[in-house]
Amino acid sequence: MLTQTTRTTRSSLATQAELDALGMLITEDEATVSDAPTYRPEAAALLLLAGALLLSPKPPKEKTR
Repeated sequence: MLTQTTRTTRSSLATQAELDALGMLITEDEATVSDAPTYRPEAAALLLLAGALLLSPKPPKEKTR
């Protein structure tokens, strides 16, 4: 049977400042880090209302003699 021995290092591969920066990136809001738009349900409702108003039927016109 073959056995393999691996050696691990006890020293950290990153400095404390790097670990702190990584921790801040993990806990940041996505929009702050990536500059992506955040979800706004009120904007979706406004678009839905505007679409419904544009697609709603027009009131009947009165006939003129």
